[in-house]
Amino acid sequence: MIDQNSVELDIQKRDLIEGLMKGFDVITAFTSESPQLTASEVAERVGLTRSAARRYLLTLVHTGMAASDGKKFWLMPRLLNLGQSYLESARVPRAVVPFLQRLTQQLQESTNFSLLDGDEIVYVTRVTAAQLVNAGFEPGTRLPAYTTTAGRVLLGMREDAEITAYLDRVTLIPHTHMAMTDKAALFAEIVTMRKQGYGITENQFEMGMRGIAIPVKNRNGRVIGALSVTSNIAACSREDAIARGVPALQTTANTLMMWV
Repeated sequence: MIDQNSVELDIQKRDLIEGLMKGFDVITAFTSESPQLTASEVAERVGLTRSAARRYLLTLVHTGMAASDGKKFWLMPRLLNLGQSYLESARVPRAVVPFLQRLTQQLQESTNFSLLDGDEIVYVTRVTAAQLVNAGFEPGTRLPAYTTTAGRVLLGMREDAEITAYLDRVTLIPHTHMAMTDKAALFAEIVTMRKQGYGITENQFEMGMRGIAIPVKNRNGRVIGALSVTSNIAACSREDAIARGVPALQTTANTLMMWV
């Protein structure tokens, strides 16, 4: 669902550059829990020898994408150029921005456009409301699809068998004490979201927060992502949020369809 115009290629192993693939593995070895790693730690996580891991890390340092104190390594802001290249070259994220701006102005809440990438939801574009505290996810945020409203809505665009297979292979880790952890109940909710054309969740990823999302299709009827709005539950009732948010999201999605 990342690119609506992509085709399935018959890629042979001999056509792949293993070093480039390992390089990406080295970069993604760094996480919020492990922002600094030694060469030995990277080697263990990625499946390399220590000397090979060190060469990858030194290459990142040489290109300005990482830094080191001689023992530990960490990533540098220049690495963001990779994500920026996608945002600047991909048509859909750029096309969505003015629509999100109007939607945010109308609802006075932060809005997002997100994509389903495998089993994860990726937030690629966000417009924040002029509020003291802004809710929502920053561009580039990746989360398990089941954790967010947009992720559940996009999962609902899959066949039932695909949803079942997804739920079979994931572990539902609760982010709040009210988060849904029963797979049968989650399956039923995802199917309901598909039938009603939108999804709404409360207290699932963060206490006190509500999310409403709808799928976005292109002019050929293919789902390309989801529009969502995040707000504080205390701002209004669930019913009022649906009455106000869903029509605005649907109107925006219908208009956006003609441009993508």
